[in-house]
Amino acid sequence: MNDSSEPKPAAPETVQEIPRRRRSWMLALGVICLVAGICLTAGIVLRDRRATEQGPRDLAQEARDDLDRRNFRPLSGSLDALLADPAYKPIPTQAHPLLGQPAPDFTPSDTADKPVNLTEKLKSGPVVLVFYYGYHCNHCVSQLFALNKDIEKFRELGATVVSVSADPSEQTRERFKQYGEFGFPVLSDPTNAVATKYGTFAPSKKPGEDGDLMHGTFVIDRSGRVVWANRGEAPFTENRTLLIELHRSRR
Repeated sequence: MNDSSEPKPAAPETVQEIPRRRRSWMLALGVICLVAGICLTAGIVLRDRRATEQGPRDLAQEARDDLDRRNFRPLSGSLDALLADPAYKPIPTQAHPLLGQPAPDFTPSDTADKPVNLTEKLKSGPVVLVFYYGYHCNHCVSQLFALNKDIEKFRELGATVVSVSADPSEQTRERFKQYGEFGFPVLSDPTNAVATKYGTFAPSKKPGEDGDLMHGTFVIDRSGRVVWANRGEAPFTENRTLLIELHRSRR
């Protein structure tokens, strides 16, 4: 006798039911993709709208914000006190092929398109030579803002600050119109020829690719010898170290 309580096996799907179920899944997937696309588009529009509402970038403010993140503070107190404080430990020089060697001479142009020669600058005192990425991002130019904050301390030591980037002179002039000038010359090295001499630019070995650029800071004594060097991806903002190295170079 058959047990009527046994469950009956499910009937197999018909040929017509399989395509119908597949179409349902495809329709659901299409709806999901459509909703995701709408959300993505709305997000992009909202981002662009916020950027428009915020107005154009203020590179000078971005540079100051970068200094704040690096805990930079302008130097206070007398120069003598800053140089004599035993509690401060200056950052030592990095190894560099030019250390202790004559600094390579150069004559690039400033923002007035006037040539600036290193040898001529050294006649009036030591030089702090700074290579920066260019006036187009926060950390690219923040070191120049830091130096400008303490420029009077450098002048007390009879030193000249000279900065160099690959920016064309006309681009730097435009930035100066927007954000103001610095208290030292900004030179244009569009081919990175000077940067290459100082090891802050390495040309690419493959055609069509950009070379490697670094921040670089060099202290050059009055005799034209490199006495301190620092290179890296981050700007060097320890101005007190530079002042101490300048002071040492005068002994």
